[in-house]
Amino acid sequence: MFSLTKRQAAILLGVVLFAVGGYLVYQYFNQPEPVTTLSQEQAETSAGVEKAAENAHVKMLQEQLDEAAKQIAELKNKPPDTIVKTVPVEVPKIIEVERKKSGADFAIVTDPANPDKQVDLKEIEKLPADTSVTLNQYNVHAYKKVIRGVNVYPDWGEVAQGKFKLDEVTVDISRRISKDGKYIGVTAGYNFKYDHAKTGIRYSF
Repeated sequence: MFSLTKRQAAILLGVVLFAVGGYLVYQYFNQPEPVTTLSQEQAETSAGVEKAAENAHVKMLQEQLDEAAKQIAELKNKPPDTIVKTVPVEVPKIIEVERKKSGADFAIVTDPANPDKQVDLKEIEKLPADTSVTLNQYNVHAYKKVIRGVNVYPDWGEVAQGKFKLDEVTVDISRRISKDGKYIGVTAGYNFKYDHAKTGIRYSF
């Protein structure tokens, strides 16, 4: 049986505590930023969306970045889904409230009046209460919170004969557990061939 001396145990404990401490320090100084301000021109590029995703500690595929940038470009001239009126000092808080309300992973904020300039929320907060400010907020959903699926397995031998017969049907529902698109959930189904039901756990990544 393997055992440690007191000195070895003390060294091992010190290494573990150092590693944990280092991780906690890293987390403290690298908090996710769910709101990123960009120029409208930046927001319409994959690189701009990627910057916002990285700030929020969200991993996205290149196809997702491209699609998000395309949608932002299409939305800029359309009427907003929601119009919120508030005083300048409350703007940053309202942006975060609206992001959370929509369930978005992160938000990109731009100034439609100055498409080539990045928004400075700190400067906006300092404006007089009666100042009119118009901003565009794009709430980005990197991955669905919940995914559902239905799987159908026909009897291909019967299908080859021009008949349709099911061997098995399963349904599943999974909830996202990470910011890079990992899911865990349950699945249930019925096997008609062997006449029995089954349940299980589903992990997607």
